[in-house]
Amino acid sequence: MDLALAYRQVSERVAKLDFAALYRGFTPFPFALYDDTKAYTDGRYFDRPDSFMGNTSVLWNGAHTAIWKLGREEWDWDVLASKLVHEMLHAFQNASGETRWADERSALVKYGCDAVSLTARLAEAVCMRTCLTADAPDAFSRLLSLRRARMERFPDAYDYEARTEQIEGSAHHVELAALAQLSPDKARARWTQLFDALEDPARYFPVRPVTYLSGAAMIACLRRYTRLDTDAPGDIPFSVAGLSDAKPCGLPPVDPRVEACLRERQAQIRDTVARTLEKGDPVLDGAYRLIAWNVYDAVRDGRYAVINGFLGYLEGTDLPGTDAELFSFMKTLSGDFVAEIDGDLRLYRVWRR
Repeated sequence: MDLALAYRQVSERVAKLDFAALYRGFTPFPFALYDDTKAYTDGRYFDRPDSFMGNTSVLWNGAHTAIWKLGREEWDWDVLASKLVHEMLHAFQNASGETRWADERSALVKYGCDAVSLTARLAEAVCMRTCLTADAPDAFSRLLSLRRARMERFPDAYDYEARTEQIEGSAHHVELAALAQLSPDKARARWTQLFDALEDPARYFPVRPVTYLSGAAMIACLRRYTRLDTDAPGDIPFSVAGLSDAKPCGLPPVDPRVEACLRERQAQIRDTVARTLEKGDPVLDGAYRLIAWNVYDAVRDGRYAVINGFLGYLEGTDLPGTDAELFSFMKTLSGDFVAEIDGDLRLYRVWRR
């Protein structure tokens, strides 16, 4: 795709948006578009920096910058602009000192998909659709009760989801709100797609992407039925703060569709690992530390993690300093991989898929 053309089209649409109406204190941030070799921003092409990986916000040339990778696909310019606004909110979160980030390191090795919790999430999704398509305070009360029950029974998993909803759910809600300013019909269609996805058990594997959607819907529900300030800074995610007065209810019996999806997903992961290891020699074999990866859809089964897009590592497993302090020494592999790791993210071998 022509990066300069895409940049102009997005810029024209971003200039039309009322950012203050999207999120309190939010203003436009710089953005760049890139492909495998080149990047473009503000009227100029340049070689793609090594830090441009995925669609996100990066600190580049001293500024928090939203980035988006373009391939050969055609884009609806309104939709692409709304997605850059999503990434701009991440730039805003980084610049404003947001602290409610999920611990992706812990999630890769500890988060487990539980059939009871996933069944409850499907019940919550039905409540969310009802809450946002009708005047339904009873459905909202049940939504809060289901969430309170999940938070008490699965505290670690709920904390991960709530923090992901805080960061990514806020950004997804802003994305949809920006699209509504540009094209109300397109935004309404996207909300319908969101509800459909939340009610589909297959969409909860992996768990992180669907949590963007549940977070956006939770914000909309809280804004409609409460006075909770979902844009407020602080230490507590809105998905926790919104449950302060809720009473837990009994969780519904396990949905057979969830059990079937769990079995299928586990079989897919194990098949991917087995087929990859059969290919032969690993591209890394030794003692390393895994410090970066595409968290969007990374999953783990036992000692093996399936990672798509890229992974970053350091040579040696017990290096002094935090990952942030050692980030400048990171080496990167691009592609799709199976990695052998342990519970402390020590990395032993990597196979290219």
